[in-house]
Amino acid sequence: MHANTKLITLVVLGICAATAHGDITGMLAALQYFDLYLSMNGTTTPATGSLSRGQCDYSFQSYALMRDRHTCVPDDEHIAHLSEAPQQRRPPILLKCLQRDLSQAGNDSDVHPSVLIPKTAKEILTLLKPIGNATKRHEAGSCVVMYFCTPFSLSCARVAKLVNLLPHMFPTLPIGYIDASQFTRFNAEFGIISLPTLMIFHQGRPLIKYDGDDNVVTFITRHTNIRPIDFHLIQPNFANGPVPTEPGHKTDLYLFLSWGFIIVCLGNYVRRTLFWKQLVEMVQRNWRESEETQMEMID
Repeated sequence: MHANTKLITLVVLGICAATAHGDITGMLAALQYFDLYLSMNGTTTPATGSLSRGQCDYSFQSYALMRDRHTCVPDDEHIAHLSEAPQQRRPPILLKCLQRDLSQAGNDSDVHPSVLIPKTAKEILTLLKPIGNATKRHEAGSCVVMYFCTPFSLSCARVAKLVNLLPHMFPTLPIGYIDASQFTRFNAEFGIISLPTLMIFHQGRPLIKYDGDDNVVTFITRHTNIRPIDFHLIQPNFANGPVPTEPGHKTDLYLFLSWGFIIVCLGNYVRRTLFWKQLVEMVQRNWRESEETQMEMID
């Protein structure tokens, strides 16, 4: 009788163990992750780097509980992404720029700088004209910050106040504005694919384009090593400068021509469809029937 009781007890315990195997395994795995579970030989999980590569199981459970950090060596290629340091940012492209001497300013434009807006292609080339014979960016040469935009763009109007303040924050650095809709050939030459676009020219060559990672002031300082003037020392009314802060309105003839061409092509396509032929036949048939009805009434 005593032996039967032991057998029944073992069977019940076996059934309970089989039922709770999943929960026990998960609990033991969690305890082992926090080094709270002892193995069969009475030792805890070894520290990182104390085991060889052959003891990494690479299962989903070990990956989810991050046990690979405890069972794999740090240089294992399968867990390298867990211990990699964040990639360091590349050093900025630094330009050596010649700056204007404000102590010898002779005209009002030097005393009160503003955005330079060339009206012709010749004036643009004059603004970007190199100074000296420097051909490399680490050699002192003329630097110009050029802003490409259009007066009809809402995005350009939103950042116009900041562009108007740039000449006052960097009085020794020329700041220019080019209407991309008027000088279209410079867009292809300088690689302008979207508006607004801010570029730094060195000796007449476009070298650095603003990518939006930093603010504009930090971007200019990082690449030219020119420190800006304190923003609080600039008068707020300077923001309403030559660059328009409100989008303009202009009748675009090319847009009307484009829509006219689209409508003509659409009409030609509809004219060739079966629906259009059936519609024309129905109208003609109704017209003939109405004429016949009218003639009968007259007779």
